[in-house]
Amino acid sequence: MDPSENKSILYNEVMAIHDKVMPEMSTIHALKRDLKAIENKESKTLVINKIIELDKADEAMMVWMADFKLPEDKKTEEQYLAQEKLNIQNVSEKMFSSISTAKYLLDSLKSVKK
Repeated sequence: MDPSENKSILYNEVMAIHDKVMPEMSTIHALKRDLKAIENKESKTLVINKIIELDKADEAMMVWMADFKLPEDKKTEEQYLAQEKLNIQNVSEKMFSSISTAKYLLDSLKSVKK
């Protein structure tokens, strides 16, 4: 495989991960809104901690997007893309984990409220 093909494949893999997780930003914002709406005295600390976790996941994506720039030196592009693939995978895991645990908390708070 020629090096430019490998770079293209890596770039597409990085973008595929980004494109899969990016729409979840709206999920994060909705969960934060829902958690704030259901918060009560007993759950305040849990809710605040979960919102902080969601904020960190949101911020990780924003920082990754702001920092992602292909290097001008084509010789380092493949190494850069390999590292960025790992970085966006970490962001993705952070986002999906925070979403999952926030949904669980939200569901448990709603069931207690009933």
